[in-house]
Amino acid sequence: MKKLLFTTSVLIGMIFLTGSAGAQEDHAFPDSVKFRKNVIKWNLTPFVLWSKKNVNIGYERILSPYRSFSVNTGYFELPALFTGMVDSLNIQGSRNKGGLSFSGDYRYYFKNRNKKTAPDGLYWGIFASYYHYRFENDITVINSAVIQGNIQFGARLNIFNAGLELGYQFVLWKDRMTIDLIFLGPSLSLYAKKFTLGGELDIDSEDEYLKAIYDILSKSVPGFEQLVNDGEISTSGVNVSMGFGLRYMVQIGFRF
Repeated sequence: MKKLLFTTSVLIGMIFLTGSAGAQEDHAFPDSVKFRKNVIKWNLTPFVLWSKKNVNIGYERILSPYRSFSVNTGYFELPALFTGMVDSLNIQGSRNKGGLSFSGDYRYYFKNRNKKTAPDGLYWGIFASYYHYRFENDITVINSAVIQGNIQFGARLNIFNAGLELGYQFVLWKDRMTIDLIFLGPSLSLYAKKFTLGGELDIDSEDEYLKAIYDILSKSVPGFEQLVNDGEISTSGVNVSMGFGLRYMVQIGFRF
């Protein structure tokens, strides 16, 4: 985990240092215009897609007429991976769940394409983001003369992304309101996963009920098969893997 956080810090630092060096090439702010350099934003994406508890606030600072940087942070929660009745299994909703998110980007607004200066118009940028999420699930075997028992399953997920983005920001209502759309963001992603499995279930591993539990969790949680093979234990350390991702975001802001 320390290596992951160190890598995150280094990459974010490189992103902003690279953008700051390039910002010196732009023209100065127009003297005849009262240039509003700040935008406060609300990221609607996690609120609409995953949970009404997700509140993510952003801030964009205009550095020059065609360059800016922005940061986003807030509470992060995903819906339950699985819930309800399956045969004689009662899978309860997730509890003790919650998380956080943080992201930052450096933007280059297209000077020759956009009619206005930043933050209005088409832009591309480099970004980095970090997500942490944890949850626990209780699984109870009921309505069975063969077996009674409970299983507790928990997970901690850490995801780091770094990549490029393409977006468009509309500036409306007397240059005060903004609608920021990021519609393309290929990225390289690192995943650190830690799972726990425990409980009291006195049956053989081939029993149909345990197999049903295994089928459900193995389809929903990456790496669960290895966890089950290790038994009812808490994993020691994290399992880090690498993959690719995309970034998409809708934000509403106020410029001042």
